[in-house]
Amino acid sequence: MKIYVDAFSGEEIVSDSFNMEEKFEGVIGEVQSQDIVKGALNVDVGAGGHFGGKNEDEEEGGVDDQAQKVNNIIDAFKYAETQFTKADYVTYFKAYAKKVKAYLEANKPNRVASFQKGAGEFIKWVSANFNDLQFYCPESYDMENHIVLGYYKEGQAAPAFVYILDGLKEVKM
Repeated sequence: MKIYVDAFSGEEIVSDSFNMEEKFEGVIGEVQSQDIVKGALNVDVGAGGHFGGKNEDEEEGGVDDQAQKVNNIIDAFKYAETQFTKADYVTYFKAYAKKVKAYLEANKPNRVASFQKGAGEFIKWVSANFNDLQFYCPESYDMENHIVLGYYKEGQAAPAFVYILDGLKEVKM
């Protein structure tokens, strides 16, 4: 399994256990998330109260195991939603793209031209779809590094998440 970590902070952002589609010259990776139910596992082995379960005539009570519907990616990587105005996001992205370009020049010089072209296409897409986007920071709330974008594709009940791949490093587990 591979974990994709922020190239600058080392924070876990996403893993290859989610199917990722590359876009914009391979600069962007998109993952469709799912809503899942977490918690409240009720297993009846058919022995009533003999193994700690309740008999049919017992009152409700005991441990409060509530099932909770969560997004699989938000839950796994502890994203926190944040807010941007369009101008604030463009300012953030310009600074982040400059940082990523410097990283690529030092580590992957063959990616610089593709990154610049794809980043330009990406920011145009962001501007055109800004009102449909949600913004997430990683668990550390680091607003200087990788910000994840989410949006709902037509017909999907859970958001797709968008990652700037050139700002991530693969770590094999």
